[in-house]
Amino acid sequence: MGPADAGPLLIVEDDLDIREALQGYLELQGYRVLVADHGREALVHLAGTPRPSLILLDMGLPVMDGHRVLTARRSDASLAKVPVVILSAETAEMSPRDRAVYAASQGVSAILSKPVDPRQLLETLRRLLPGQAAPQADAPA
Repeated sequence: MGPADAGPLLIVEDDLDIREALQGYLELQGYRVLVADHGREALVHLAGTPRPSLILLDMGLPVMDGHRVLTARRSDASLAKVPVVILSAETAEMSPRDRAVYAASQGVSAILSKPVDPRQLLETLRRLLPGQAAPQADAPA
């Protein structure tokens, strides 16, 4: 199964430049992508079909922040199964231990700091979505 065969990735990011850069990069890697610029819009996508296979979540969002999205996700058993990767500048100030404790308490699969390293992002996606790993761009043909 390739990345286009599963549910899309959902990018929840209020910064237009970051959102468009992530979307463009991931689409070039073969992923289908949905975008939301705040948490309430993310919940609409999560209630839709097809359900996203993974959420890339910024924490500092307008309307509904990332913490409230995580709370809403935990309260719905079917949403709780959708992996979440936090992409946030706020987490850079946290110690590795604090990040691990927060991730475990919120059911978060990974926390990546902004600006995110594209290779680290792809490796995280390959680890969390092994059945839909995009081919490596630098792999020999």
